[in-house]
Amino acid sequence: MLVKNEIGCAPSGFEPWGTHRQRRVGILLNPRSGTTRSGFDACSQLLTQHKQVIHREVVTPEDIAAALVEMASQQVDVLAVCGGDGTVQATLTALFHTKPFDVRPPLALLAGGTTNMTAADVGIAGKPAPALQRLLAWSEGSGSVGHIERRGVLRVDRGPDCTPFFGMFFSAAGIVQVTRARWDTRRRARSHVMRGALGTALTVGRYVLGLALRRRVVEPTSIAIRLDGQTFDPADYLALFITTLVRLSPGIYPYWGEEAGPLRYTAVAYQPRHLLLATPSLLRGKPNRYLTPEFGYTSKNIYEAVLQLEAECALDGQFIDKPTQHPLMITYGGEADFLRL
Repeated sequence: MLVKNEIGCAPSGFEPWGTHRQRRVGILLNPRSGTTRSGFDACSQLLTQHKQVIHREVVTPEDIAAALVEMASQQVDVLAVCGGDGTVQATLTALFHTKPFDVRPPLALLAGGTTNMTAADVGIAGKPAPALQRLLAWSEGSGSVGHIERRGVLRVDRGPDCTPFFGMFFSAAGIVQVTRARWDTRRRARSHVMRGALGTALTVGRYVLGLALRRRVVEPTSIAIRLDGQTFDPADYLALFITTLVRLSPGIYPYWGEEAGPLRYTAVAYQPRHLLLATPSLLRGKPNRYLTPEFGYTSKNIYEAVLQLEAECALDGQFIDKPTQHPLMITYGGEADFLRL
């Protein structure tokens, strides 16, 4: 069982976590999260060989919350999640909002979904079954030495009568429109390949090409913004996101703020100037003479964002209901620990 401060107090970076003793692992498996049936069956087969491991199939946020209460009662000290970004987001929300554990266990993320941006940044590398095998070997006192990486978590509040959400990547404007289109094409796709990363790349590429050709491929989203108490006039936006992730995919780090805040904020105005010249630097987070607020590109490290908008938003790819008369508030929600192997 974990005790407070067992894994160190560093606000970020890596803390070694060795194999000097066995760990009690609990695993959440989402069979509908997008992994192939053969991949899910391979994980299930592995677990039949490790009877001591507590594992539960979960689909809905309610399933996840109930499973976490059970695992907390059984003193799980490492919580594995085999699912996509939405499963991770629902797990974080249950952990931080209902707080079933006295001390939150580290998370071991297995990339078992259609989209796995969070697991790609702070999870265990590889396909779910091999990653699970390494995790189980480590938990039994063998295998490689683990490290704990501590990351901030976003809190999204929609109003005083709404349950807050917790996650790692908040998005609005064109990003959400592209996400919605990707969900639609995924439902129509006949092959598993097109439902995965390749299909996502093709969808995003089509939109980027359209923007480069000055076509109206996404609609403008009007947003009134307040960042750390500084108010900006309502304006139309092409893209806006707030995250605690370090990378969004291999080689993509689209933020360049130098402030001390724990949340990375990037926004692109609708019809920004010099889009083709700015995009390579934007994706790498390397400011150049085009990547300026005057031309429509802003990136800051913030503590709080308050957004007033009518369009839907998303947290880790999961759509958030259209806001009521209350603005959305995105703040620092605390820290989570992630096991890396």
